[in-house]
Amino acid sequence: MNEEKIMTQKLQGKFSRFLNNLSKEITKPEQKFLKEAVFGILSSQSCIVRRLAQTLNETVSCKKTQERLIYHLDKENLDKKVSQKFLQQECKKLVPTSLIIVDPSDVVKKHAKKMEGLSKVRDGNDGVWKTGYDAIDIVGVNKDNGELSIFPMHSQLHSNTIELDTLKNKIFDRIEDIVVYSNNTGTFVFDRGFDDKKIIKMLHEHAASYIIRMKSNRNVFSNNIEQNILKVVNATKLKTKFNSAKGVKISAGITPIKIQLNTHPVKNPTFAEMSLVVIQLKSKDSYGKVRKGKVFFITNVSEEEINHQNLAQYVSESYVIRWKIEEVHRQVKTDFGWEDMQLLTYRRLQFLNTLLWVAMSFLYQLDKWKHKLAKVFTSIMLERKSKLSELNKFIYYRLAIVVKICFNRVGLYNKTEHRKRIEQQNQLMVSFL
Repeated sequence: MNEEKIMTQKLQGKFSRFLNNLSKEITKPEQKFLKEAVFGILSSQSCIVRRLAQTLNETVSCKKTQERLIYHLDKENLDKKVSQKFLQQECKKLVPTSLIIVDPSDVVKKHAKKMEGLSKVRDGNDGVWKTGYDAIDIVGVNKDNGELSIFPMHSQLHSNTIELDTLKNKIFDRIEDIVVYSNNTGTFVFDRGFDDKKIIKMLHEHAASYIIRMKSNRNVFSNNIEQNILKVVNATKLKTKFNSAKGVKISAGITPIKIQLNTHPVKNPTFAEMSLVVIQLKSKDSYGKVRKGKVFFITNVSEEEINHQNLAQYVSESYVIRWKIEEVHRQVKTDFGWEDMQLLTYRRLQFLNTLLWVAMSFLYQLDKWKHKLAKVFTSIMLERKSKLSELNKFIYYRLAIVVKICFNRVGLYNKTEHRKRIEQQNQLMVSFL
């Protein structure tokens, strides 16, 4: 129990330092609100403001606390300040080998009627169009000695009925921000929805590294001949052989291609040179039947940039890692009730969404403490004491439980004695003897 108390104090200190870096350019009342809101999200595991207010245990009524939180959620430009500072802070974690995963999501509110800015969104779970909000989500991934470290970087709600700007233009803006804040560090990884000439053009103009899974209706230039990408894919020789982490046999090949960046016919078109990476998967289903399938990507990453690692294998592994953002989406929706937000105004909803991702960022950086936390909270972090390999899996669900338990034991403003302060007092006592 004493070890748990010490670890709780360390988590309090880490949480305070994390938010101090984020709240340097806002007023004292706004700093207090930021700490209270993020603390409330982590300790309640909820996006409902009333539950956040209940976890703060203030001397005033819960209604008064809730009104104060909503007052700050409704402040103009405060969301923009916090979101921008948060993105700048997360971009500092990027290194040349980092992957930056950009993926639109959705917040479905199928029973809501009075929430501002509701529009039709495509539910990623079943593909059905429902009422809700689109979301731009960006997650960074670092690879260190075979281990993956995930850090949520940005999330922004979007309403098609309120916003004058399109969702795609907002994504362009965030990509440009990341390029600037990170000094063009890391590689962007996109799914098929980003097979778009405007996006490819923007990435080339900023000399940003990227991997994009392609659609089959794209025309490309191979040997200065324009043809459908499928013809180039089928003509690519699959000379490279390797196995995936799950033992799936993979054959791959690379062909240099060009894509015309002009969206309309011009006399002197602009071309971007890149590599077409073709990957063929070969596996057996549960009945022993061999199944084959091809996927293909474009990338401007060279083997020199990845320390002469095989480019096809690098692209394959990077695209598999892209699915980590789907795990983040699942946790945000299941553990924190992302789709349970009940605020009526669009501005409040946007800011609460930003604060939720700030809370997730703090939670995800605790993966560096997973061995320390497993030693103290063994029954939560591990199924078996001797099975430390479980810590290499997606451990963030268990980290959320640990943080909730610790933060529910103490209040936000509970003060703990600092070891250095005690040592200084002892030194003063000795000097008077």
